Amino acid sequence: MNYRVAKVFNSNAVLAQDETETQVVLMSKGIGFGRHIGELIEDYGDNQKIFYILDDNVNAVKMKQLDFEVKKVEQVTREIVEVARERLQIDNNKLYGALVDHITFAVECLHMGLPIDNPFCGEIAILYSQEYETAQIAAEIIKERIGVEIGDGETGFIALHLYSARKNKHIRTAMKNTRVYSEILTMVGNSMSKKLDNTHAPAKSFLLSIHCLITLTAHHNPIIMSLKQQVKLNISNSYLIALQVAKLVEKEMDIQLSEDAVAFIALDIEKLKQL
Repeated sequence: MNYRVAKVFNSNAVLAQDETETQVVLMSKGIGFGRHIGELIEDYGDNQKIFYILDDNVNAVKMKQLDFEVKKVEQVTREIVEVARERLQIDNNKLYGALVDHITFAVECLHMGLPIDNPFCGEIAILYSQEYETAQIAAEIIKERIGVEIGDGETGFIALHLYSARKNKHIRTAMKNTRVYSEILTMVGNSMSKKLDNTHAPAKSFLLSIHCLITLTAHHNPIIMSLKQQVKLNISNSYLIALQVAKLVEKEMDIQLSEDAVAFIALDIEKLKQL
C-alpha cells in the first residue's frame, strides 16, 4: 500500500492518505524523519505499520487528541531533560530530540496495548545506575503528567538514552555494549553450568568489575595485577574463561584487555565459582 503524507506529527508519526484517499495516522520508528507534505510513502506493508483509520466522524477529534498528546509529550520531555541535566550534568543538545521521539513512540505503543520489551533492563540498571535512577524519576513524571505507566523496560531505554547523551555515545553503541555484558554473564554462567542471575549481588558485582576494567582500558588507564602469573597457574580454568571474555570484548567492542585485566577477571570468575 502506498500513502501520501498530509502532516508530520514527529519522527515516528505522520498523517497520510492511502490510495482511496482515506486518512490514516501511520506510526513506525523513524517514519516521519525528514518527510515533507505531499511525499509518497511507497510499499508500506502491514507488518511495518501501526495506524489509526480516521473517518469523517472521528477525524477532527482524533487529530486534536493527537496534537494534544504530542504537545504533552514535548512538555514532559523538556522537564525530564532539565532533571537529567541537573542530576547528571548532561550537556548534550541532542538529548531532547532523541528523548521526545522515543517517548512519543513508546507512549503511543502503550496506549495501544503494545508491550515494550527490553531484555537488558537488568544490566542497564546495574551498569548505569545513576542514569537508571534518573529514568525512574522520568517514569514518575510521565505517569503524573500523561497518565501512562511506562514500566521497567521503557525506563531502561530512557536510562540508555541518558547514558548515551552523558558519554556522547550513539544509542546503538550503548545498546550493543549492554548486550555484550549480558552475553558475558551468560558465557561465564554456562562455563559453570549455572545461571547467573543479574538481580543477585555476586552477579551485579561481577558485571560492575568487568565494566570498570573495560572503561579503564578504553581510557588507557593502567591496570596492574602483580600476581597475574600465579593466577594463570593456580586458577588456570578460570583464566581460560577470562580469556574467552576478553576475546568477546575485543570482537564486539574493539577493546583489547591486557593480561593484567584478564587476571582480574579470572579472579572474579573464581569468586563466583565458590558461591
